[in-house]
Amino acid sequence: MKAIVVRQWCEPRDLVMEEVDRPVPTAGQVGIRIQSAALNFPDVLMAAGKYQVKPPLPFTPGFEVAGTIDSLGAGVTGFTPGQRVLAQLSLGGFAEFAVAPAPATQAIPAGMSDDQAAAFPLVYQTSYVGLVVRGALKQGETVLVHSAAGGVGLAAVQIARALGAGRIIGTAGSDHKLELIRQQGADIAINYQTEDFVEVVKRETDGRGADVIYDPVGGEIGQRSTKCIAFEGRLLIVGFTGGAFSNFVSNHILLKNYSVVGVHWGSYQKHRPATIAQAWKALWEMYRAGQLRPVVGRRYPMPQVADAMELLTSRAAVGKIVLHW
Repeated sequence: MKAIVVRQWCEPRDLVMEEVDRPVPTAGQVGIRIQSAALNFPDVLMAAGKYQVKPPLPFTPGFEVAGTIDSLGAGVTGFTPGQRVLAQLSLGGFAEFAVAPAPATQAIPAGMSDDQAAAFPLVYQTSYVGLVVRGALKQGETVLVHSAAGGVGLAAVQIARALGAGRIIGTAGSDHKLELIRQQGADIAINYQTEDFVEVVKRETDGRGADVIYDPVGGEIGQRSTKCIAFEGRLLIVGFTGGAFSNFVSNHILLKNYSVVGVHWGSYQKHRPATIAQAWKALWEMYRAGQLRPVVGRRYPMPQVADAMELLTSRAAVGKIVLHW
């Protein structure tokens, strides 16, 4: 089968497509013929050797896929060959075939395309766990979502609206993204390059601040967010796509009585898998109710993975980027 292979830590242009052995599912796994695979920022970092997890070389990147069941490992029930599924992988998604744990595999609902299905698992699971489990979002609360036109940001906006948030404020780095953010459920969209999001949040909340701040960017954005967080607010640290960590002042956290909360969705697979199962149940209910719709901003043929990665790192993309065969 064909697969994108990382043979040494590299930049996107150095990735290669090769013929490799087709994986065979073992007990508790399913084999999937892949139609679409979603691209995520960790894919780029992992290929460059800059991610917190460094898999043994060589490896094939790719965490999210959609396709059809090709084969079943021993003991797997509930799936049939030819069934359309999406799955979350630890690696191996940028290939013609992959294997996935059966518990990490979900049937694709009628009406959901392969591209949408591939774009669904990671961002919606992360945003749900962030807002509900870690952020304890309550109806009527104000939510500030940074990088709100990206895959994880749009998922957070849609979920916050579905959960009954009050004011939803989204930020982005360019004007052309603002209308999309509003279309997906935000009341206000801010270009943080030309407007001070701190002042906008204070104005829109009569000085109170945002109850929940969803931050996948990090760096200065995270640090400045503490200037517009409400009393007993929750600042959710989702990632560092801006390339820098945030440094917080502990006495400010104490005096203003807010929480800085880490959101590492992957840890729940190891420590509390029941949380992931509960999140899937809630997410499918929202999807069937028409409250969640993955936004696929661009799609590329799999051999053009370098172009897709460069678009992602340029921060010009909106929604999810999907690779397809």
